Amino acid sequence: MNTEFSRLPVYFYGYDDIETFCLSKREQLVRENTGLILGILRGGAIPALMLSQMLGLPVDFVHYDRREARAEINNQKVFALVDACIEQGKTILLVDDVAGVGYTLANCYEYLLSFVKDESLIRVLTLVHHADSRTEADHYKDCSSVHAILPWERYVTSRQCFDDFVKAEAALLEDQRYKKTLAIDDSAYPLNLKQEWRVDSRLEFTGDHHSLLQTIETVGPEEIYCNNECLIKVLLKAFPFSIIYKTINNKRYRIIALD
Repeated sequence: MNTEFSRLPVYFYGYDDIETFCLSKREQLVRENTGLILGILRGGAIPALMLSQMLGLPVDFVHYDRREARAEINNQKVFALVDACIEQGKTILLVDDVAGVGYTLANCYEYLLSFVKDESLIRVLTLVHHADSRTEADHYKDCSSVHAILPWERYVTSRQCFDDFVKAEAALLEDQRYKKTLAIDDSAYPLNLKQEWRVDSRLEFTGDHHSLLQTIETVGPEEIYCNNECLIKVLLKAFPFSIIYKTINNKRYRIIALD
């Protein structure tokens, strides 16, 4: 199974895109007689709330404990809403941000099915769907050809984002991380990198912008360390979705073209 998202072109899936996607599904969800929206925390919270406003429907949340692989609804009043949907033949919409290869969405679906009993009354909506997704969503945006980065994922740099992949395949090597990082060495503007700021590859800048940009495009980093101000401007224009860090006095400062 290929978990190397960084080999794919980066697509920043912004809030406007999320709103547009949810709006595009509104008419179909009305036709499906949706009666209740359940968002899986945390990723499903924002699209679930958006859809609740757009459809004028009640919304609540499913809590998922990855360590215990356990789904749970804490608000007991929700079960009365579920019973009402069952009696009236209305569908319940389970919402998450990503349908990945892991167990989160699959386990939450099975948990919901355990008391709804009827699969025809459950619909699934996800913002991102991959070709290898374990759970088939009813409503989704196919992101199999891109590395989709949702707004709340842009600030995550640890391997915990890959929890589902570890459980599904135990296939991640120790050095696999969420973001591919590149350091640009420039003798005139030296970098001061802490050990914990691990980088995947390093390039030496000798003044040839064209050659450097070609190499960066081949490497496909999502984060770049660089202290050369002039070069940073070139990088921001050439790679607007990359996050660039300057290092000053053992601290790093984030610079992105989208800020």
